[in-house]
Amino acid sequence: MKAKRLFSLTIIISILSLVIAGCSTSSSNNSKENETITLKLATYVPVTSQVYKYVTEPWMKRVTELTDGKVQFDAYPGEQLGKAQDMLKLTRDGVTDIGVFPANYFPDNMPLTNALAGLPNLSMTSHQGTVAYNELLQQNKELLETDFSKNGLVPILGHVSPTYEIWTTKKEVRVPADLKGVKTRTLGGVANEVYEYMGAVPVTVSHTETYEALEKGVIDGAGYSSVGVEASGTADLLKYATFPHIGTAIHGLVVNEKVWNGLPEDVQKAMKEAGQELVEQSGEKYDQDTENFNGEFSKAGGVIVDLTDAEKGQWEKITKEFTEKWLKEQGSKDFPYEEVLNQYKEGLEKYK
Repeated sequence: MKAKRLFSLTIIISILSLVIAGCSTSSSNNSKENETITLKLATYVPVTSQVYKYVTEPWMKRVTELTDGKVQFDAYPGEQLGKAQDMLKLTRDGVTDIGVFPANYFPDNMPLTNALAGLPNLSMTSHQGTVAYNELLQQNKELLETDFSKNGLVPILGHVSPTYEIWTTKKEVRVPADLKGVKTRTLGGVANEVYEYMGAVPVTVSHTETYEALEKGVIDGAGYSSVGVEASGTADLLKYATFPHIGTAIHGLVVNEKVWNGLPEDVQKAMKEAGQELVEQSGEKYDQDTENFNGEFSKAGGVIVDLTDAEKGQWEKITKEFTEKWLKEQGSKDFPYEEVLNQYKEGLEKYK
């Protein structure tokens, strides 16, 4: 009888132990699910830049909203964690969880996006380019693998700037021949080759260093979008603007792959959703700012050169020649430049 009672007591204790353990595990899981996730984000641009105001900051805010405050961010703008040219490495190596930087600075790491950014006469507005590029990013596996996965990065969105034009301090540029010998700030990569082809002297200078380089005469001008001129504070130094289409900048908002894989599924979904919302919004805001700034630049005494049809024709001719020559030279390389370029053009045509 005693043995039977002892056996029953043992069974009861065992069941209670399992119940307590289950409650403990459930409590632990709920605690983990409700735990705040704080992520480090770094970019080279200052908080005054459109890249920060229209892409970086609203994306962080929206992710926090979509996750009911579960995800928070420690942001380091203005090269606080490292120079612009280090941003990809800093993100890849986990110094920052999230990075915002242009593919233009990394032609070896991001060859396909670099080509789409640097080649002339592609997107005509920021909205058009941004929507088309993000569509391409979802459809083209080679682009995703080559420019992001191989670098240990997961793209949330890619933002295409308004077109890059020619801004100079002293010399009015009307035709390509006027660029001969002019030291011009570029983003590097394909853009350097474009300017060299037209006779200019390309100088790779980051956004944050451009003002000083212009002020000290290290460069005579800059390949910039209008909003880039505004954000860099160089409008008081630049006197002339010439508007052929000399490429763009394509900024990626990317997450370190290991960090991404460690995030809960609902957080990943929120990040992607927030990014997709900004694809439409950011480009439209950029284009409006471009129009506003160009008007202000003219009112302040700056000269936006009014090109004749014949002068426009010279720009179209030389940039077309460059693209054909460049694609031919890349034919022996391992990257599908022409395939990706043609697919991007198809997207651009849809969003004119």
